[in-house]
Amino acid sequence: MKKIGAVIGSMGKTEILSQRVCPKCNREVKRVRMQIIGGENKGQWQEYENECDCRLAAETMQAEKRRKHKYFEQFCIIPRELEDATLENFKVEYSSQGEALASTIDFFDQFTGKENLYYFGRTGRGKTHLAVGLYKYFKDNNITAMFFDVPKLMDTIVASWDNDSGYSESKFMKAIAEVDVLILDDLGVERVSEWVDQTIYSILNQRQGKSIVFTSNIHPGDLTKRYGERIADRIKNKMSQNQLISIVTAESYRTKDLTMYKD
Repeated sequence: MKKIGAVIGSMGKTEILSQRVCPKCNREVKRVRMQIIGGENKGQWQEYENECDCRLAAETMQAEKRRKHKYFEQFCIIPRELEDATLENFKVEYSSQGEALASTIDFFDQFTGKENLYYFGRTGRGKTHLAVGLYKYFKDNNITAMFFDVPKLMDTIVASWDNDSGYSESKFMKAIAEVDVLILDDLGVERVSEWVDQTIYSILNQRQGKSIVFTSNIHPGDLTKRYGERIADRIKNKMSQNQLISIVTAESYRTKDLTMYKD
């Protein structure tokens, strides 16, 4: 077998035009000019540059990230009645719903991976529909996302304690911490306990500087009453007013056709 140097040598003259060391992967990158020694282009010169390891390393990391979150997506339970929900088919019947939809689209358009969003309003006003639509938008644009309603999230963590669960709590929490966007639906309807509150705090603390989308029946001003100052501050961390989205309608989507339930 010929040595690589001998093979290159048989291809004709080679000139090194430039060389540098990539500051990220520390691999030497050379740009060379080589003379073609055979065929219809014989005698012509062509330039080549070897690639550093950065792109391959980044692709490998992204592939591993997608693989890991693909596994944990099995725990992301979208409400059955909203499996087909998108931002495009969100019904706007009140001005606050139109404003909420516009704010959701603005949030996505300006997304950098650090912003939080908080939908609030009474039950059946469209909060979860918007959150599901946003979840699908992220996934369609190669942004990793996980969707949980908070009570089911707590159940999933408890289930991880079973030796037959197929996953550990530490790995599950790591995925929650690393995913690009975490969507927490129905914040505030989970049972009240010291463990639940500590778990919520741990999730919020791990995701400081990374995006979380909340839906809740709780007005932002009442979060401290329910969770205490420590958790409430984490939920509202660095949110601007346009990231607090209020949806106010006269009736619920779920009961608007039932006159016996109207206010």
